[in-house]
Amino acid sequence: MRNKLLITGGLGYIGSFTAKNIFTKSKKKVYVIDNLSRGNTFAKKYSNSKILNISQKKAQEFIINKKINTILHLAALTCVRESIYNKDMYYKDFKSQIKFIKFLKKTDVKYFIFSSSLSVFEGSKIKKNLSPYSDYKLKLENYLKKLSSRNFKVIVLRYPNIIGSDPSGELGEKNNFISRIVPFFYKNILAKKKNLLYFDFKRKKFPQRSYVHVNDISNINIKVINNFKKFNKNFYIFNISNRKQYSNFQVLEELSKLMNINPKYEVKQISKKESITQVYKLGDDISKYINYKFKYLNLQKILKTNLKWFKKIY
Repeated sequence: MRNKLLITGGLGYIGSFTAKNIFTKSKKKVYVIDNLSRGNTFAKKYSNSKILNISQKKAQEFIINKKINTILHLAALTCVRESIYNKDMYYKDFKSQIKFIKFLKKTDVKYFIFSSSLSVFEGSKIKKNLSPYSDYKLKLENYLKKLSSRNFKVIVLRYPNIIGSDPSGELGEKNNFISRIVPFFYKNILAKKKNLLYFDFKRKKFPQRSYVHVNDISNINIKVINNFKKFNKNFYIFNISNRKQYSNFQVLEELSKLMNINPKYEVKQISKKESITQVYKLGDDISKYINYKFKYLNLQKILKTNLKWFKKIY
């Protein structure tokens, strides 16, 4: 790769898959910094990694010393519900993000890819009642827009819900701090415990979300990194989606079929801060800039990729 790339949060879920796929294709290990608050040491084999916090001076020195010119910024806390119950922790994370981004203007970083979230939407508009997580993502988007220039080009990728593992069982998500929907369901199905499903009793609907396989997301990241010259403007926002949406009940049902175990579940009223469906304008079409077709479009196919990994770690 011509770009001197750094992945922040590169030992986390998306970061480790992006680093792995770069290494698989190019046989080169990219630079990674991660504070291991949510990352995993088993992902270190795919990158040249340093255990650092993005707000540390050593992280700043690392960027200068390695002459980094491109950053895929994934280092962040990433849970809507956790941000509601632990606002202080997410505010502290937000301040670290600002500190990190401010510093980059003093470096040779020319290209910056920021991982944002489709959770900022309610219908086709930005939510009025945002969770702290979504609120901070939106504020960082706006901050980056102001800072963007010919010498500091910014691409914002708003990710959907990301699930899946390497079908070989070699790599997947492991997070002991928050309950992601698929690992949560898997462990409860296995233990024959009740699964909690969120539901809107007024509308009589389960919430629906766009689920995209982590390999599709990592490959989109790589395509964006390798095609920066095609992005002429200083600032872009792309809503990443395979245009498929599924309810939490459908996820539970399909996963239990693959495991051949009948699931138990109970329903609870969904928070007002969370939408029932994510309907949004796609905005700029990223396919104009990168040639990519989603490889995982079927929910059962996506969920099936988890089985070997889950058997290994649970």
